[in-house]
Amino acid sequence: MSESIIFALADADNNSATLYTMHPDGSGAAELFSFAGHPRDPTGLIWHPRLAADGRSLYFSSDHAYLYTPAGRNIFCLDLEQKRCEQLTPGPHSGRWDQGGPYGTVKGRVLQENGLPWAGGPVFLEGQDMRYADADGRFVFERVPEGERWLVAYRPGSTAFDAQMVPVVAGTTFELELAPRSDYRSNFEHPLFHQGRLYYRQDALSLQWARPKSTTVTEVYRAAGGGSGLPLVGGFDLASHSGRLAIVDYVEGCPTNRGLYLADLDGNNISLFLDMKADFNWCGAQEVFWSPDERRLALKACYNWATYLLVYDAAAAAPLGSIYFDPNYTIHNVALHGWSPDGRWLLCSHWLGRPAAAVLSRVPVGADGSINPAGVQHLLQQVNLCGATWGIMMSTSDVRQNKEEKR
Repeated sequence: MSESIIFALADADNNSATLYTMHPDGSGAAELFSFAGHPRDPTGLIWHPRLAADGRSLYFSSDHAYLYTPAGRNIFCLDLEQKRCEQLTPGPHSGRWDQGGPYGTVKGRVLQENGLPWAGGPVFLEGQDMRYADADGRFVFERVPEGERWLVAYRPGSTAFDAQMVPVVAGTTFELELAPRSDYRSNFEHPLFHQGRLYYRQDALSLQWARPKSTTVTEVYRAAGGGSGLPLVGGFDLASHSGRLAIVDYVEGCPTNRGLYLADLDGNNISLFLDMKADFNWCGAQEVFWSPDERRLALKACYNWATYLLVYDAAAAAPLGSIYFDPNYTIHNVALHGWSPDGRWLLCSHWLGRPAAAVLSRVPVGADGSINPAGVQHLLQQVNLCGATWGIMMSTSDVRQNKEEKR
């Protein structure tokens, strides 16, 4: 196993991203993964990379979608040993697109709201090549592997779609009608794998978890409230040992969404850790991360219209250290990416002018939780950064040893 920083850089057109690894000091950058050459979709940006605790898998969100779902951002898992990437967007799906039989048949029609057919409408079914509806709006998919799958039809020449789940059963035909009328796409973001559960944020409103490849979804927290502000789960993290959740839910103008909350892994026994409504100087918060030893919490927030990275004592809820950015920065062009495995550094990024000019830095955290601005070290500069994380990952020698043990 090796300690590495993993980061995603977007191309100049912001259509695709590539994952890289590098040493904690910023040296030794090497390509890890991209969707280039994928038979279904060679593009896709990559956000929120996060290593599993065992270092064997990397989870991230992307607008890539080789399984056709009604989601704008999907969840993926990269097997670091096999270098195989699998889409795990919660909901109906049957796994890898090249899954074999037994087989069934799916057919139907693409219709307008007035019941007339949409001729030439593209239709996608997970595991199959795209089809176009004929003059009567009809389509058919044969030799479809068994399982629950998304079927998505688009209005010709537009992004309006209709998506339905189809339960494919061997030797049978499933028939349905689709009427593309909505452009709305749900987003699944910030994936985090813990003890068989895949946690994620949906549409910035709901914190949920699902077993990989399961159609059952469990909600553990929902941002709700009144007033003039919009509810928002700004960020969340889950402690790797205790399973305690940290959830940011602060909205100006909403009296009930008060700040940083703690809960158990099921969202129960919730308590308010940092009451931002008690001090009118708070003006926003987003990413939050537990330290590896779970003694501290790091938070990105806005206080008195300045953007800060803050470290808190997780037991006493007392501030220990902070670093702030000049007024040109906001919580929207500063990102906190987590802790180093030894808890001595924070990983963050920031940009001015344009996102493609980002700087990725490591920020020192003292034994007492204090932050020394003079010790900040820049690892990457002037890069089109999508996301980053720091952790212990399976190394090349680990992969080689595993292969030898399997022989």
